[in-house]
Amino acid sequence: MSVEQATGHRVWQRMPQGWIEFRALGDRSPDEWLERYLEGGKGWLPEEAREAIVAGFHEGVRTFADTGFDFAGVSIVLGERPAVSFLCTNVVVTGPEDTADAVSLHRLLPLGRFGDDATAETFASPDGRVGTVTSGLVSRGGMDAVMTVGEIRLPEEAGTVVVMGMCSDPAQRQELAVMTAFALSMTQYLPEGVEPQLPEGARFETPLDDGLT
Repeated sequence: MSVEQATGHRVWQRMPQGWIEFRALGDRSPDEWLERYLEGGKGWLPEEAREAIVAGFHEGVRTFADTGFDFAGVSIVLGERPAVSFLCTNVVVTGPEDTADAVSLHRLLPLGRFGDDATAETFASPDGRVGTVTSGLVSRGGMDAVMTVGEIRLPEEAGTVVVMGMCSDPAQRQELAVMTAFALSMTQYLPEGVEPQLPEGARFETPLDDGLT
């Protein structure tokens, strides 16, 4: 997925297979994007589930249409522990003179964000940058959930990537933290004409800018 910035660069992010994106739909209309997404469910996806996905998708598109997020979407987990995981990404572009130590910041904020149950962990991106993911349990509308907030610097001090996540199943806290770290480390800020690079051994699921991830 990619989105153009006013600077002439574009922000690109690779997300897990099956990701439902509300913001960065490329040059497709929401209906075109959703139709391509639903192609994989032909023959096995129940009509009731299809209708729920369509309604939820369009509500998500409307909700985030006028926000400043570069990416926002959900991942649906089926099986013994069904859940919905939500992530939204904001890329804050800065110059080399504007520094931000995300690691130190996150070591100070967990208790203020989530209380005694909060944790803050560091991770290394494939190119060696260090990011942080803070997580904690929250209650929204009478429902318990787990929430994450993560940050990592872009290469060459181009700015900071901030990702916020939430999962409807508090037991999937570690899974949400891993997904948050994945989104952070896979976000790239690319000059015009430069295609995204994946770590050695990784591959694109579909042609560039023509797929869902």
